[in-house]
Amino acid sequence: MNSLNRRKFIQVCGGGLALATLPLTFSLHAASGARVVVIGGGFAGATAAKYLRLFGPDLQVTLVDPATAHVSCVGSNLVLTGETPIGELTKPFAALRDKYGVELVAEPAVSIDADNKRVNLASGATLDYEHVILAPGIDFDPVPGHDFNVMPHAWIAGAQTTLLQEQLMAMANDGTFVIAIPKTPFRAHTAPYERATVVADYFRRNKPGAKILILDANAAIAGMNRTFTAAFTGVYRDIVEYVPNVTVNAADALNRRLDITRDGTASSVTAEVINLIPSQKAGKLLFDSGLVPDGSKFAPVNPLNYESTLAGFSKVHIIGDSQSTGQAKSGHMANSQAKVCVDAILRDLAGLEPDPAPKTTAAAFPPITRRTASWTTVTYSFDAATMSMVASSSAEAPEPTKDVREEEGPGWLINLLSDSFA
Repeated sequence: MNSLNRRKFIQVCGGGLALATLPLTFSLHAASGARVVVIGGGFAGATAAKYLRLFGPDLQVTLVDPATAHVSCVGSNLVLTGETPIGELTKPFAALRDKYGVELVAEPAVSIDADNKRVNLASGATLDYEHVILAPGIDFDPVPGHDFNVMPHAWIAGAQTTLLQEQLMAMANDGTFVIAIPKTPFRAHTAPYERATVVADYFRRNKPGAKILILDANAAIAGMNRTFTAAFTGVYRDIVEYVPNVTVNAADALNRRLDITRDGTASSVTAEVINLIPSQKAGKLLFDSGLVPDGSKFAPVNPLNYESTLAGFSKVHIIGDSQSTGQAKSGHMANSQAKVCVDAILRDLAGLEPDPAPKTTAAAFPPITRRTASWTTVTYSFDAATMSMVASSSAEAPEPTKDVREEEGPGWLINLLSDSFA
């Protein structure tokens, strides 16, 4: 993808593909007063709530999230080095209420009663719905002995991000920083490797004796392999050691130690700072509501409308990191899926079938050094033969550049945050 086309991609799709059928909004007056409940205020849920109200102005839309703002994981690696204040990534939900009329409920949802089309809240209150969108993000599979307060995951942005930042700032100049990466699928396949390049650049400028050890459960770099292999074996070859095929069996928080297995051989690793990112699964709400089959980690959905494919869950939609369509798990993809889901709900309320050929898109612009960044894009298209979303096009930057670091990457993030939360 050349620079001009990439800039057009950012401008048009910075927040995902647009809704396909704006004229459908004129058919929604027959569904005046229909209530849609959205659970989870991340990129998926916030985008869905906003666009439901934009294109269904007669709908009652309620966003349920115990927080009053979302802290973006996208861009949060730069918080670790102090380049980006975490406040710049904190987006209050009040804008969705004040600008679009979304009702906010600041408490957890604990289960879905699909038979009665009702959301059960932690307080005991309930919310009735005609459609419900679940976007609870991720949960973690526990690692024995893992204490998040000692070995932060920093994979849900907020307090964990600032904790890891504090640990890195306090680390000795000759200390070691370990990043333990889980097997795919996990949220944001490029992000752990981006974390390594961002921190390596910081170490080079501020802690010249410090090292980074990457313990990857995967056989190879899971996102932008060419870009990050070049970085780890090139500009950061004296700082970063990348080790694939590593399973973390247990953590010893007191002694800051990981017990690992690599290629059948057991050993242990100690380090001053350990960023242990556990294996991931759908949010707890989905398990508690019976939306994840036994033996699975994510919720099966129909990618035409993101409705659960399990019997008994009509009008229950799941978007973002908790669904199991095989698409990338990222903030940009969550935003894109939200628009497909909203379009399908608008069509359903108008008595129509979902778009038979939806597309979703995602991009990433990882910093490689203080002055350069790279990019990647992927578009998924619906394959009617397999009833699945397949990657129909993708691209990766030939090399990191200054323009991507200073203009295109920041511009994309501003557009994405604005499209979802402003």
